[in-house]
Amino acid sequence: MAQGRQGRPRQKSEYGQRLEEKQNLKGEYGLREKQFSNYFKKGTDSASIFGLLESRLDSVLYRSGFAPTRGAARQMASHGHAIVNGRRVTIPSYQLRTGDKVNVREGSYGSGLFADYDMRMKKFEPPSWLVLDKKAREITIKGIPDMREQAQPFNFQTVIEFYSR
Repeated sequence: MAQGRQGRPRQKSEYGQRLEEKQNLKGEYGLREKQFSNYFKKGTDSASIFGLLESRLDSVLYRSGFAPTRGAARQMASHGHAIVNGRRVTIPSYQLRTGDKVNVREGSYGSGLFADYDMRMKKFEPPSWLVLDKKAREITIKGIPDMREQAQPFNFQTVIEFYSR
């Protein structure tokens, strides 16, 4: 039987810490490397990058409580259950802007994705940058996403440093 390393585990290098933070953030949003790196090329600081990631259609569907998980939100968008400003959108990465309105397609109410909608929405409070009309099933983008309202506190600065090496 081979002997393993004894003692304390090694501390991660600075590069390892940055890589791990990037992988965690990328996994949270369910993006591939190329998509993810493009957001970091577009954004100039951590607030703008966070804003770009959070204003995606799938992220807004998730943050508004329409979908229980990011994966379900992505599926909801790609299967055409979302209407943006009166038009059906099937692109989960569609960038929403302030003033945009997102509805659920009426024909989708019977879908399994919305089976527990009423129960989920009873105590749900959306982030301050979204206005949610629970009865009409409509979301209005009120402003820019606020980093202080993150569900999981990620260190965007570490990821920016990873990409700027």
